[in-house]
Amino acid sequence: MELWQLRNRLWTAVLILLLAGVSSASSVVSRGLIEADWRLQDRLRTPESPVTREQDAAGACDGIKNGQWGFHTEHEDRPWWQVDLGTCYELDRMRMYNRTDFAQRAARLIVLVSTDGNDFRQVYQHDGTTFFGHADGKPLTVALRGVAARFVRLQLPGRDYLHLDEVEVYPVGADTNIALGRPCIQSSISQWSRRHSHTESGTPIDLILMRGVRLADHLRGVGVDVAPLEKFAALTDADRRQGSYLQIRWAIREMALANPLLDFDSILFVKRAPGTLPHISDQYYGWWSRPGGGVYILDGFKGPTPRLRCLTQGWAEGNFLRPDLSYDGKRVLFAYCRHYPHVSDMEKVDKTKLPEDTFYQVYEMNLDGTGVRQLTHGRYDDFDARYLPSGEIVFLSTRKGTFLQCTTANTALTLTQTLPDSYVRCGGDNKRPCAVYTLHVMDADGHNIRPISAFETFEYTPSVAEDGRILYTRWDYIDRFNGDFFSLWSVNQDGTNPQLVYGNYTVKPQIVSEARSIPNSTKILFTGAAHHSIEGGALALLNRSLGDEDEAPLTRLTPEVPFPETEAWHDTYYASPYPLSEDVYLVGWSTHRLPPHAGSTQIKDERNPVNAMGIYLCDRFGNLELLYRDETISSMYPIPIRPRRKPPVQPTEVDWDGVQEGNLLVQDVYQGLTGVARGSIKWLRVVAVPPKVQPHMNRPSIGVSAEDPGKYVLGTVPVEPDGSAHMRVPSGIPIFFQALDERGMAVQTMRSLTYVLPGQTLSCIGCHESRDQAPPTGARPLASERGPSKLRPGPEGSWPLRFDRLVQPVLDRSCVECHSLGSPDVKAAQFDLTGQDSYRNLITFSENDLEKLAFEKDRSFPGDGVARQSKLFVLLSQDPIHKRIPLGEDCFERLFTWMDTYAHSKGHFSAEQEQQLIVLKDCYQHLLKP
Repeated sequence: MELWQLRNRLWTAVLILLLAGVSSASSVVSRGLIEADWRLQDRLRTPESPVTREQDAAGACDGIKNGQWGFHTEHEDRPWWQVDLGTCYELDRMRMYNRTDFAQRAARLIVLVSTDGNDFRQVYQHDGTTFFGHADGKPLTVALRGVAARFVRLQLPGRDYLHLDEVEVYPVGADTNIALGRPCIQSSISQWSRRHSHTESGTPIDLILMRGVRLADHLRGVGVDVAPLEKFAALTDADRRQGSYLQIRWAIREMALANPLLDFDSILFVKRAPGTLPHISDQYYGWWSRPGGGVYILDGFKGPTPRLRCLTQGWAEGNFLRPDLSYDGKRVLFAYCRHYPHVSDMEKVDKTKLPEDTFYQVYEMNLDGTGVRQLTHGRYDDFDARYLPSGEIVFLSTRKGTFLQCTTANTALTLTQTLPDSYVRCGGDNKRPCAVYTLHVMDADGHNIRPISAFETFEYTPSVAEDGRILYTRWDYIDRFNGDFFSLWSVNQDGTNPQLVYGNYTVKPQIVSEARSIPNSTKILFTGAAHHSIEGGALALLNRSLGDEDEAPLTRLTPEVPFPETEAWHDTYYASPYPLSEDVYLVGWSTHRLPPHAGSTQIKDERNPVNAMGIYLCDRFGNLELLYRDETISSMYPIPIRPRRKPPVQPTEVDWDGVQEGNLLVQDVYQGLTGVARGSIKWLRVVAVPPKVQPHMNRPSIGVSAEDPGKYVLGTVPVEPDGSAHMRVPSGIPIFFQALDERGMAVQTMRSLTYVLPGQTLSCIGCHESRDQAPPTGARPLASERGPSKLRPGPEGSWPLRFDRLVQPVLDRSCVECHSLGSPDVKAAQFDLTGQDSYRNLITFSENDLEKLAFEKDRSFPGDGVARQSKLFVLLSQDPIHKRIPLGEDCFERLFTWMDTYAHSKGHFSAEQEQQLIVLKDCYQHLLKP
């Protein structure tokens, strides 16, 4: 057994013994349990993680001036550092001590100030001369002349490293450095970054006191009595502080629970054991469930004798999942499945052999446990239900199935039939089928279920934002690596306008999960989670105004826990955060590390314990106060019981029962295509993606990476001289675009999916344009002045996509005379382009050139299309011998289409699906150009 396992089991045993002595009739959280939890935190929350931006930035305000760097950003555009002074001051001056070596990097240093941390204005820029400080006793002093600010930011105007030794800030009328020891942050970290003294380090009591003082600074302004803690903050002797350990702890807890944000007396939550298969996707299938738990309410949690109520007393042994509370605070949505011990060992592809109630279904009940209604039925997992402002309910479901087109009519079939699922491309088998779940909506009574997403693979953890949008996570790996890219997206309540919010290319965190909009704020709280484990990780705050990728827009709220899997695995993790403000949250905290995904359907309990998590009050200052923990089973998903503001109802533009088509308008493809000359893009190719219908990992292999998405070409439409394009396409089908030059070669490829819903017109600004770019004003796009273009069909063999019908006819007509066994050209005969060998020989030509080009890439750039970079194209267009072969433009179109759709052998996953694609094409002939 590993040391961390032994340690965690020992401390868990201590907690169990303490809790076992508590009478449930009097209190569910004893004083002894709280104190034992503090001691456990002291052991588990001592930072051992990689350096954070906050920890490195703190070196500029630690009082140490030695000519070295106090902080160090990465080499980047406009790097910055900033300090939060805690409150707004009238500022007199700043002093900046430079790093002795490479001091010239700060020669054009800019000083900016802000009162709110969002809107900064420049108050100074250095003149280009080099300054020092420690070496010559002459720090750079900047007069601020009474400017009002809480936040002070330093920034460089170009691309460079930013690093200084020390920064001091002085208010008007005082000679005290008010930046000393204050929270800092910077734009990035580098290999030279490190922790500094007043960040999360030092002895536990110093760390505890520092966190408490930060909280006191915050609460003092809202009328909370912080005097009990202030007397301990004044202690300077370490032994005296240590001797006051419990008094300090209790003073911090009482202060935290007095926060006016805790204007509720009860918390809704769920007790549950995580499933037996730890994976971001498998954890939400009922067949991996473990029994126990229920839906609970914790009453009087701020007082000395909290009380516990179970709302699901008497339910059959099962598993409860991810509740939601109605806006008026009177009703509860949740998911439940019954536990059958034998099901986990069964083959599960034929769902008719499984009990119906082994699948998660959505239920609703009153807050007192009465009026229970089962809203969904059937052998599909339905869960993560959330109330919409309209009274409808959004939820996740596997009902998408194998349909090529997501429609209300197709979804209605799932209400009366057990239909097959669609599956993730990169995992699974008959015992572990990974059925895809996506966003659906139903009426308040469970009727009128409809798919509001046509995405090809998984979507996760929806929530309703303050502005009414639905926030959710999308696993977006279209022709790119499957491990990362679980990005944060938003969509309107009717499913229209799916948009990236954050993280299309971001690797750390690997998964942006459990995102919730913060009340009275534009910021978002989320869990940075791992792909190969259950839901959990580190908490982070997203400030979307600072960017949509990587670290710049993030504040790490739990810096002792790294982002799991892509940074490191830690002994603890957080999950299911519920924000009360930007600073205070309800949260689940685990005393065990995330369980590993070992490729097995059974993980030993010590690696995936049933009782890892309890419910806590957490704040961004580092304080964590136990509210409830059950020694036998995890407690999670805390929600305050109180009415909450209902976001606005968004009007719908979807005609669900109308013609299953919609319009797409691209306003200017050149917006985002850096370096691409106007007039060079002539066509947009529209490529559709069918669902995978086989449960086995990477089977069948239809392309070079073995986990490629299927594809078929709907057709192409012309691009107008101003870059606009207008088309009509089938609704409910996931599609992506390729910008083509005059020869039909891809210049840029979309590495995601979009779709239209019935009757919708979806418009985008450009091609890979900035997410913050506003639509252009002035003249209307030329394509909008006319009706939508009809799709010009791709060559034969592109819908359905088949190499033997798309490319092989070109080879048979123009190539096999030389490139076949028995050819008089001995050298050419060695490169056989007949029969089954032709596909493999083409993609491996010239040291596997096409295979390398077509293999999954994390992102695409203008000009890096497969065909235009391929050595095969160079050979055909430049080699003197091959240039004499009479290949017409129709032949090149076939080759370009095949190569630029990533050189598949075929674009579908079964013969049945191929026939369905043929039928679909027949149904939409009216959209195609004759």
